[in-house]
Amino acid sequence: MATSQHAFQPNIETSQHVAQVKATQPAIDLEHVSVSQLLGRDYLFINTKEVELPLKNPGVMYGLLDDLIQQLGLAETHTVAVSVEESPIGTLSFTRHDLTWYKQKICRINSIAITHVEQHEFMEMIWRCSTAALIY
Repeated sequence: MATSQHAFQPNIETSQHVAQVKATQPAIDLEHVSVSQLLGRDYLFINTKEVELPLKNPGVMYGLLDDLIQQLGLAETHTVAVSVEESPIGTLSFTRHDLTWYKQKICRINSIAITHVEQHEFMEMIWRCSTAALIY
């Protein structure tokens, strides 16, 4: 039976083990992220053409977004994560990721494709007004 290289090892302190695991997790490059603040919310837009979000691996996804939100200094409970994909002909599609928090960590993500015309227009307006995260 194969084991993960990050399996708990009793001869390593727990904090060292956590640091080892965290160091090998991928990170989202800020050049593919933008932020817009509107109506008391921080909208965090992630370009999915450049960043592959691990939607089928919730633990990794939680960690990626936790780290990104912390790195940008955004308020957890007021942050809305949105993935943006632009088709080759310029059509935009948005997916809102509703984040559930427990003890200042993401514990659940509910992803919802934005298909309603008015919601899509609103999301596109917020995205077009967003600022590159590298400036944050």
